[in-house]
Amino acid sequence: MQLAFCLYKYFPHGGLQRDFMRIALACQKRGHAIRVYTLEWRGEVPAGFEVLIVPVRAMTNARRYAKFTTWTQCDMRARPVDRVVGFNKMPGLDVYFAADPCYEDKAQTLRNPLYRLSGRYRHFAAYERAVFAPDSHTEILMISQLQQPLFEKHYATPAVRFHLLPPGISRDRRAPANAAEIRAAFRAEFGLGADDFLLVQIGSGFKTKGLDRSLAAFAALPEALRRRTRLIAIGADEPSLFRRMAASLGL
Repeated sequence: MQLAFCLYKYFPHGGLQRDFMRIALACQKRGHAIRVYTLEWRGEVPAGFEVLIVPVRAMTNARRYAKFTTWTQCDMRARPVDRVVGFNKMPGLDVYFAADPCYEDKAQTLRNPLYRLSGRYRHFAAYERAVFAPDSHTEILMISQLQQPLFEKHYATPAVRFHLLPPGISRDRRAPANAAEIRAAFRAEFGLGADDFLLVQIGSGFKTKGLDRSLAAFAALPEALRRRTRLIAIGADEPSLFRRMAASLGL
């Protein structure tokens, strides 16, 4: 089959992006042709992938994503595909990989009611509804059971359309037989004592992932505990703002 994969951005270190790549490669291995629609691609393109950088621009993300949908649907009418798989919520998907939480629930519980009058809200709410509405035909791949009740609450999505995936942990990420030796070598490399604590925060987009809150919480630790605790943040982002924040907090 000719499969179309839709995602707004691809970069090799993103969690959603890594899931996309694993699934697309698995489909290709089974003999399916892979076409990818995206606004941005960073990194190598696997052999045999057709990657289309959708040439649309707009002042806001919501407007750009709407143009992305229009462009991709127009291209697929000219060059039909057998199935459309999305890694962001958008209309026209046969399958949606649910990497993001329920937008409508966050809008109702974490935002000021006036937020729901904005154009941004109308766009993202409509795109989520296109996937989860009862009359939608999109099949939904879930990586967590926690979000399913929220989608069912806000959209009355039939339970039969949800499919819970098993944990996608690669075998080479499991602790090897010499895990204790690796741990000891790592702690020695970074000067960590046997009784010291190490906190690790992994995720690109430090602001989105809350690195500022982690630094504030770290600074609030009792002094004796803070002295024997280390925080390491790993991700692809500009660190200068957070380095200045750490310095201002005395970390």
